[in-house]
Amino acid sequence: MQALHIASIGAGSFGRHHARHLSQHPLVGKVTIVDQDEARAAGLAAEHGTAWTSDIASISPDAAVIAVPTEAHRAIAEPLIGRGASVFIEKPIAGSDADAAALVAAAERAGVVLQVGHIERFNPAFAVIAEGANGVTHIAARRHNPPRPTPPTADVVLDLMIHDIDLALTLAGQMPRTVNAFAPDGGAESAVASLHFANGITADLSASRLSPVTERVLTVHDADGVWRADLAAGRLARTAHGAIVSDEPIAPRDNLFTELDEFVRAVLGGPHPTVTGRAGAAALAVAERIRAAIASPSFQLSA
Repeated sequence: MQALHIASIGAGSFGRHHARHLSQHPLVGKVTIVDQDEARAAGLAAEHGTAWTSDIASISPDAAVIAVPTEAHRAIAEPLIGRGASVFIEKPIAGSDADAAALVAAAERAGVVLQVGHIERFNPAFAVIAEGANGVTHIAARRHNPPRPTPPTADVVLDLMIHDIDLALTLAGQMPRTVNAFAPDGGAESAVASLHFANGITADLSASRLSPVTERVLTVHDADGVWRADLAAGRLARTAHGAIVSDEPIAPRDNLFTELDEFVRAVLGGPHPTVTGRAGAAALAVAERIRAAIASPSFQLSA
């Protein structure tokens, strides 16, 4: 099996984890760390024994993993795709629906893999729900984090809520018909949204970066009862037919390694990735509808 040359683009707080996993992957023959900050790129490369450059145009990787500010995703990914490289892009896929559509179209024309880093799809507790839920009727997600010393540049919808948008779309199997949303601060640090699907499923999502405690809880009602997943603690509880049937920890795994491993294997001709470019674009489209509803709270946005 061919050993890949992968560019790990972005040597910041999250890109460092990509570089570590890629440098240790048995199917990756060469990793080149790319960052405009030469000292940062060189330091990370020395830590993991990889090559580095500040100029992505100077190398010809088989694939790239991109963890840079969202507004730069298209500018970096599209030329790589045009040169025949497969691309993994951290969520959200792009800074606008138009950019997302352009990336999806470019990857499909080039016949390369485009995967988006919606990491919660690889959470073992969610995997159990996605496999076992029978006739989903309602989804409730609560994703609350304490304040950070330096808040991300993205608002809370694109930073946090988009995780649960992706999970809701996965469980509903379609785009929402209507979107309602409210944010006490305009959506910068806190937001709530309600999604209504044509198949009768509803989803209520809450995200905040102002919480005194960390919460990542997903509750799913189905025809038989209720699933409750604590995605942070790795615990899953289930009621069915009026009784508690299970409440137990889920064996942990490294979700970031799992999604990167799936990307590597897809590039080498394995199964298509779980989170395709189209899935990433769909999550972004709903996020943008939520942001628009927050900006215009007197309007309900229908598909």
